[in-house]
Amino acid sequence: MGPLPASIYWRRRLVVLAALAVVIALVAWLVTGSGDKDAQGDKKTAQAAPVQSITPGASPTGSAITSRPGGGGGSTGGGASTAGPSGSAGTSGDDVSVSTGGTGSGSSGAAGTAGGTSTGGGAGQPPTNTSEVMALPVCSASQVSLELASAQNSYTSTVKPRLSLTVRNTSGSGCRVDLGRTASTLTVTASSGERVWSSGDCPANRQAAWVQLAAGAGLTESFTWNRSRSKPQCASADAAPAGPGNYLVQADLAAPAGGPVSARTSVRLEG
Repeated sequence: MGPLPASIYWRRRLVVLAALAVVIALVAWLVTGSGDKDAQGDKKTAQAAPVQSITPGASPTGSAITSRPGGGGGSTGGGASTAGPSGSAGTSGDDVSVSTGGTGSGSSGAAGTAGGTSTGGGAGQPPTNTSEVMALPVCSASQVSLELASAQNSYTSTVKPRLSLTVRNTSGSGCRVDLGRTASTLTVTASSGERVWSSGDCPANRQAAWVQLAAGAGLTESFTWNRSRSKPQCASADAAPAGPGNYLVQADLAAPAGGPVSARTSVRLEG
């Protein structure tokens, strides 16, 4: 067979080019369509994702020991009760004594405690629950400040921790405050959070002891803790004394109008 006419060759070339163009167009359409679908899918996914919100949790609170052992603690709002001159209420067997001395014209009285002693300070025993005292307005929380300090930074096994608490009237007018054992307490807590002892757990006298707190004056009380343990309502406590370590000591005064006042310090018991 002889050679074909040139027109046939040109037609064949045109058919191949047309087929190639169709293939290229189809590939381009597939690539473009897939990209659009992916973009749409990403857009839908982004729209469906919820907005994350972080709600801050409550700030941690607690009775961690933050001051150095032996450091004095200023007064703060909130608490239970503080050690007052009507006697350091302790459980039977506690060697807890309370002495009161006035600064300025104010002072406070002291009553006996179970397993402890109480002695008058330099200013003597002030009148308690008298008509003159009861005629005074009750001190408000804003009038009263507490200062609690340990006699030394640490105590060896043969030395009993001694703490002093000053109840001060920071206002310009006199008022009365209840320093009875149900209104004032001293509480010792271990660094682990274990409540070890409180002067208010088993008071020998639960009567109120209202005393005058003169303007700008303060009352200083001294406590001696023999490392014993106690529980509320005179419940039986572990007979083993408190072991070595850091202890938080909190004084609380519950009687002021408008809310309790408290102060903290810490002590270290050596082995």
